[in-house]
Amino acid sequence: VGCMGPIRVPSVLTALTRPDPSLPKLKTVTLSQRSDLRGKSRNICIITTASLPWMTGTAVNPLLRAVYLARRKERHAVTLCLPWIEPAEQHHIFQKGVVYERREDLEHYIRDWVRTHLGFSTSIKITWWEGIYLPAYGSIFPIGDPSLSVPVEERDVAVLEEPEHLTWFHQGMKWCEAFSYVVGIIHTNYWSYAINDHQSTLPARIGRAYVLKTLNVWCTRSYCHRVIKLSDAVQDFPNSVTMNIHGVRNRFINIGASRVHRPWFGGMRFSKGAYFIGKALWAKGYTQLFNLLKFYREATGVNLPLDVYGSGPDLNLIKAKVAEEGLAWTFKGPLDHAHPNTHEYKIMINPSLSDVVCTTSAEALAMGKIVVCADHPSNEFFRTFPNCQIYKTDVEFCHQLAHSIATDPVPLSEDDRYRLSWEAAIERFYDSSYTSSHRHRQLRVDRILARAHNHMASWPILRETGPGCGKPKKAPEPTPKRGGEAVSLRTFGMLVVLASILKGPEIVDRVAEALEKVGGVDGAKERVGKASGKLWEMGEEARRKAGRIANGPKK
Repeated sequence: VGCMGPIRVPSVLTALTRPDPSLPKLKTVTLSQRSDLRGKSRNICIITTASLPWMTGTAVNPLLRAVYLARRKERHAVTLCLPWIEPAEQHHIFQKGVVYERREDLEHYIRDWVRTHLGFSTSIKITWWEGIYLPAYGSIFPIGDPSLSVPVEERDVAVLEEPEHLTWFHQGMKWCEAFSYVVGIIHTNYWSYAINDHQSTLPARIGRAYVLKTLNVWCTRSYCHRVIKLSDAVQDFPNSVTMNIHGVRNRFINIGASRVHRPWFGGMRFSKGAYFIGKALWAKGYTQLFNLLKFYREATGVNLPLDVYGSGPDLNLIKAKVAEEGLAWTFKGPLDHAHPNTHEYKIMINPSLSDVVCTTSAEALAMGKIVVCADHPSNEFFRTFPNCQIYKTDVEFCHQLAHSIATDPVPLSEDDRYRLSWEAAIERFYDSSYTSSHRHRQLRVDRILARAHNHMASWPILRETGPGCGKPKKAPEPTPKRGGEAVSLRTFGMLVVLASILKGPEIVDRVAEALEKVGGVDGAKERVGKASGKLWEMGEEARRKAGRIANGPKK
């Protein structure tokens, strides 16, 4: 790495003190006043990272939040900003054969979905920001500035669903300057995904997890006044509060209300046993489910029949593993949780440890079922309900499951049904968004961090290697030949190592190509490849030494 010479990039220091003349000047009101969403109508813009018909949490829950906010007595003007990806890329996330050529068609589908599943229409405004889906990340990333999808006169309160995801590579306006108040809602446990990615080596997993943890704190502190964690399953964030601000559709609550009493002509309230519903990924609870039911069979001698609903990339592997072990699982395919086929089940088993808040657990409780789940921060909200059975060990799981089989669920009270509703979730959102700070703006250090991150994200070398670099919407601006300050060899070396940790060896080629293009370095690919090879050899040697130490001297 050290043989490549200095690379010239724009100076960060010039950006830390220079004001941005394109940003609107906000009134001198305190953050406490701006954060109070009760009592008066506000312009609330909800920006999220996914859209229907991709049935993921960051598509469904922000939509429901927007719809129920618009129905409040304050009569908020609510705008939902969704990602738009090109039709050629939609097959990655939408169902097979589903393609939308126009934004108007997709908006019509979303409004029709609300009418069908909620029983009423919505008047929220829907806008779009340009995005690109990257299979390597499994996510949609902004190509431009999502804040530009909101007119200047409507930029009052911004709700960033997955703020860290939205701002990792943000190059647009600073959110806390473009909007009077910014709330970030943490949906995803990126630390868990990074540290448990067993397709990577342990050093790569540890390095990736700590880089993401640091970057997440930097981004949320730079671009949010308030951060809401759905549970403490995620990492710590500055200016944060923990609260489950999600609810369930009234359809699930009505199903539960219909199950309070036994049938008129006798019989059981629930005629079926246990089931599990979730995307077919080992990381989504299937590993824990497999091990627990295997232990349950060994401990009790009972091979518990289990119906499994869901589809996903690991489905065939899961089926093969279950068949090899001889467990009595029946795979039913994907199904909406509110479908009549799920109404008769009495027990839902959900051992997942990767969720922040599991929506299916809330829906099962609302339907009056017993939920058997792990003692985990993601289930902290649910443990306050009488039908939630928490276990800590495999033995406790067997006891809770046996107890659930032998007893009937407790009918939900009116208070419990209300706590699960979206009406109650909006009240919790109001409470969590509020801050008592009497400051008029962010702390100075937060503003400096925002400008530094925003400026670094515009560096040519990062523009060339970050998400969306392969399909720019506009022709790239010519890189100035002069100006800026030289980055030391040590800094560049850290960049190469960091890139290798984040996305594996293939990113080294992209870094090298970017250097040749914007840095003016000849033969960069060969030199970076040689340097990364040496790093790999050093890592292999360290692992061999560690193995010799662990095994001890040979006798």
